[in-house]
Parts: sequence; structure tokens; C-alpha cells
Amino acid sequence: MGEKAEYKSAIRSRKMIRHAFVELLMEKDCEKITVKNIVERADISRGTFYAHYSDIYAMIAEIENEVLGKMLEFLDEFKGVELILNPHPFLLKMAHFFEQDIEFYRMLIISTKGAPDFVMKMKAVLLENLIEKILDHKEAIHSTQEQKEFILRVNFFVGGLFSLYQEWFAGKIECSLEELTTSVSSIMMQGFQSFTLK
Repeated sequence: MGEKAEYKSAIRSRKMIRHAFVELLMEKDCEKITVKNIVERADISRGTFYAHYSDIYAMIAEIENEVLGKMLEFLDEFKGVELILNPHPFLLKMAHFFEQDIEFYRMLIISTKGAPDFVMKMKAVLLENLIEKILDHKEAIHSTQEQKEFILRVNFFVGGLFSLYQEWFAGKIECSLEELTTSVSSIMMQGFQSFTLK
């Protein structure tokens, strides 16, 4: 019972630290945020912070690795053609992941003052994964010209996808995250109907 309580306490402390950091990102550049700022905002001791992270950059790396790792985990569940023909299951998994701590990710994604560039990293990972998996599927693309058009279309739709989600997190789109995910999936599916993906 003691170990379980200690585990819950550690989870709570890490969440408080990360939320305090992201709140501070809304106010100042990342380079100007100190451990002192974080512990004062989170109302914890410096010892508690250092029990979890060696420094601020270790915390940033953990946040990025957690999100990117989850994305790669979900991507690995689908073949390239499956993601294009029906991206809804993948996008829904990501939506449910964000919903576990929606306010944290909302603050992080809409922060404009020195926020970690993990959104751009997510975009790059998704693009690379989609293009690589599809092009490995030899029957999917039949000519060099079609390949170029496909890559342009993937870039266009992934860019639009991230833009829409950022707008949603900023409160500029009035619908549920699940409704947005369904709409985005439908738009992407229609956009790739001209390709003979099998």
C-alpha cells in the first residue's frame, strides 16, 4: 500500500511540475524559465523537482519523447496504405491520448513564447512515416510523377491536419475533439481517392 501511495505521489508531482512549466511558457521564453520559477509555481520544493528531473531540458525531452513515442507506437499498428485509406483509427488513438491530460496539451500546443518545437517534430515524424510506408508498398505508386504528386498531397494534408488541431486547441473551432478527428479523417480520405492504393 505504501509503494502504491508513493507511486501516486510521484505521478502527481511530475504532473504539477510539467503543468507549472507549461504555464510559464505562456509568459516567457523557455531559456528564461528557471527551476526556481517552476517550483514556486508548482508550490513544491527544489528537492521534489530534482527527484524527477536533472534539469529543465531533461523534462522537455521527456515530454517530447512521451508524445513522439506514443505516436510511433500507434503508427506501428497500421500499414501505410491503411493510414491513408482510413486515418480515423490512428487519429482517434492520438485524440484519446491527448484527452488524458487535455489542458496540459492545450497549453503546450498554443503556447507561443519559446514553447518546445515538439509540434513540428510530430509533424515530421508523421510525414516521414506515411511517405516511407506508402512508398515501400510497391503497388501503391505507379509512376515518378504520381509519386511526386502523392508526396505533395501528403505534405498538404498533414500540414492542414496539424493546423486544424492547433486551432481546435486554441478554442477557435467549436466541436469535440472526436468530431474534429472524424471530419479530418473524412477530408483526408477524400483527398487520396484518386490514388489507386491497394
